[in-house]
Amino acid sequence: MSLIKRTAAALAVMLIAVSPVQAVEFTDISGHWAEATINTLADKGIVNGITNTEFVPEGEVTRAQYLKMIMEAVGVAPVEYREGECLEVSGNDWYAGYLQKALDIGLIPDEMIAGCKKSVEYEVDENGTATSSKIVYSGAFNGDLPINREEMAVLTQAFYQYTRTILTNTAVDTTKVKDFADQNDISEWAKVSIKQAVAYGFIDGMDNNMFKPKDSATRAQASTIILRVISK
Repeated sequence: MSLIKRTAAALAVMLIAVSPVQAVEFTDISGHWAEATINTLADKGIVNGITNTEFVPEGEVTRAQYLKMIMEAVGVAPVEYREGECLEVSGNDWYAGYLQKALDIGLIPDEMIAGCKKSVEYEVDENGTATSSKIVYSGAFNGDLPINREEMAVLTQAFYQYTRTILTNTAVDTTKVKDFADQNDISEWAKVSIKQAVAYGFIDGMDNNMFKPKDSATRAQASTIILRVISK
């Protein structure tokens, strides 16, 4: 990743903000299809721009940035980073606690972990009886990679359903969700989650009934999903 992209990525860690709410006026979203959504989230102090006046709605969102966004949107808090259990991420990485929690509850798809391997570790008492167990992952999350649309849909649905299952165990009817024209381009592991996310109204197709699963997600698209999830 170039220095420019790294700088933009660092500035964009934003999309969920904890700063005091203040009026924001972005100069680069006038007439954009997500203008109202971006303004709503900005006015609530939920998203920030790349600068004080630029939101860059068509800019990319990284895997790490979106993971933080969706976790905060549904109220799943990060945990303390544990050495050796957070893939290639170190304690110096800003999103380590978010990834650690996501791994702890098993919500990072294996397909989003390069070279994914899993092992079970047990804690035993003095008699050698297992008292608890946990899955320890190895591989790489590659949080600086741009997240694509199918990955964004899968993480959205996984975290939303995780919190809903805890609260209500409510399932969504996907029988009326039609296949996209590029259905065959969607990865098998993502198809069910995408149908569920569409049924919930979190994500839409693009022009000509295309989903474009491998396209990089934009900041505008991510903001739209986050507002829809919060509104649920």
